[in-house]
Amino acid sequence: MKKLSLLGILLVGITFGCVEVKQNQLYVEKETNEPEPFHPSEDIYRDYLTSEAWHTISDECLEVKAISQAAKEGDLGLHIKWDRVKLGCPWLGLGFGWDNWTGKDLYSIKNTGALQFYVKMPKGERTSLPWAIGFEDFTGAQAWLGMNGNAIKGEKITDSEWTRIELPLSEFNWEEMDADVSNIKQLIMQFEADGEIYLDEIQLVPYYGGYRKRASIYALDNGDKFETDGQQNDVLWKTEPVGFSGHEVHLGIKGDTLCIAAWIKDETPGQNTQDGREIYNGDAFEIAFSTDDRSAIRRNNYRTTDYHFAIRASESPIVYDFRKDERAAYQDVSVYSRATNGYWLEAKIYLDLGKDQNLEIGDLFGLELAVDQNVGNRREVQQRWNNPEVDGFNERPSLWGEMLVKRLERREL
Repeated sequence: MKKLSLLGILLVGITFGCVEVKQNQLYVEKETNEPEPFHPSEDIYRDYLTSEAWHTISDECLEVKAISQAAKEGDLGLHIKWDRVKLGCPWLGLGFGWDNWTGKDLYSIKNTGALQFYVKMPKGERTSLPWAIGFEDFTGAQAWLGMNGNAIKGEKITDSEWTRIELPLSEFNWEEMDADVSNIKQLIMQFEADGEIYLDEIQLVPYYGGYRKRASIYALDNGDKFETDGQQNDVLWKTEPVGFSGHEVHLGIKGDTLCIAAWIKDETPGQNTQDGREIYNGDAFEIAFSTDDRSAIRRNNYRTTDYHFAIRASESPIVYDFRKDERAAYQDVSVYSRATNGYWLEAKIYLDLGKDQNLEIGDLFGLELAVDQNVGNRREVQQRWNNPEVDGFNERPSLWGEMLVKRLERREL
């Protein structure tokens, strides 16, 4: 998407007659028992339009008013009416340079925060909004995200109740557009087609979900013991697992070593005699992930900082490295089968991490997990965690989910 010019866009500080514009107050005095703010600049719009807001010059194409009927909370909300179809209008947009146009550092919440707002129809209903949302930094670079169905937290937008919109910050194309998430100037809303909507309560909030599934990988300390002995009593087994198709997978990182502890559901476990690149053609566990948090999530090609391993789930398990097309250089893996319903798997795999490959706490990486199951000496089915409907994660990282490196909270164990 091209960077947008503010030429032809009016910075407006809306007043009514001689009424003084009320500045958007980020915070009021709070009771001592109220929680701390999520972020110092979390409130983008509440109640009043000020000189921090602007919109395209053209009342025929775009009309923005602060009215009481559009308020979800407080006194006023925004009534927005736009039409690019009938009048052949140029680019239409609304922006907020909130927090007095100062630079907003969103880096610390890039992986744990979302842009949230509420919408409601003046009348009728609709299932989508033809909008795109962008954050612009002080160099003019902009990161964008389209308003697809994943953002709408409800079946439809109606005139009977407010619908929450949530856009995870991690989904914006920061890396692709070279936008600086630590120095944000403004939020931009771009309108396509036509419509009419009430909009209120624009803010940054904690991130509880998103377009992709998210797993946790726990940073283990040197003192955290993890042995591939089938005892299931190590600290990793006590962490929150990644669950899919009846499987439970625990992930950890200890220095340069990937640690995996898993229970894999399988009615006929242990059937795999394959080796090399055919290792998937039988009972096997696969994991693909990135070790560079700057790698774009939507990319369709593997990078040198990506890994793809498969573990042969048999009495003689091995780990195969698809990226190097050879057995993993260092591996310690054990598979313990039950007679009928599955197997335990424990593995330690050494990662040859470079200087730009640090799985540090708070960083977000791509991840996909898969279980291959054998019938008649060949793979009959592959069960995938993030994208169960679409094959090809071994070629396209854009099909992966997300992996957040977390601190191991001792009180949870």
